[in-house]
Amino acid sequence: MTVWRPADREIDAVLEAVAHAIRATIAPGAPVQSPPPSADGIREVQLDDGRIVRTKLFAQEMKQEHRGARTVLIYAVGGSAVVDRDGYAVSGQAVLDIVTRAFLDVDCHLEAVGAVTP
Repeated sequence: MTVWRPADREIDAVLEAVAHAIRATIAPGAPVQSPPPSADGIREVQLDDGRIVRTKLFAQEMKQEHRGARTVLIYAVGGSAVVDRDGYAVSGQAVLDIVTRAFLDVDCHLEAVGAVTP
């Protein structure tokens, strides 16, 4: 059994905002810290330091499996993120417990793709 431990480092604010957007994309009704998307599917959030993070994500259910006594759904996640004017490709995976609807893991990676012009 896994034992909870506090984080040993501060979570990057941009990665945290993208992880919240991933949760909201997979479970729109879940109480996550991500605003609803605009009509074009873009979520926008302002970080404490003033930067604006915009995400447009998709999630696709890949498989169902068992992790210990839990049955989980594995989602592949992708899309794009813009932080102020810096663009990123987003990729990752999310694991959702079928019974409790709790996210057991959200793993996301950002790959810089360059500056974005409006």
